[in-house]
Amino acid sequence: MSIADYASQIRSTILETPHIVSHSLGYEDRPPVAGIIKGSATFADGTVLHFKEYLQLHPTSIRLKYAYQYVTASSSLIFRYDNARDPAARDLPTYPHHRHGHTDLEASAGPTLSEALREAAALVKRLRR
Repeated sequence: MSIADYASQIRSTILETPHIVSHSLGYEDRPPVAGIIKGSATFADGTVLHFKEYLQLHPTSIRLKYAYQYVTASSSLIFRYDNARDPAARDLPTYPHHRHGHTDLEASAGPTLSEALREAAALVKRLRR
């Protein structure tokens, strides 16, 4: 799969996610076998999910690094998933995968971007009631 094909899949996922009112999406090919995708999705309540993935594309697609950061309209953290080698997460059973909440650090299986978008959309739905 090429990085352009992967970006096209991400764009489709974003467009299918409820409550998203705008988005940005960019990608870079990193020959011979890698690529970077990054962007953001803005929800109807002003919250934003920023995302970045570094991928190995050949021989198969593997997400090597990622960060999905969901923030309020005033940029306060709601949640962040990443696999950075954070020393504070070292004792978690899912290290290096982890989730930052408002004040805590939690174990995480390392969600896909699609899963992070669904989680954010569910929060928007709950907040809008």
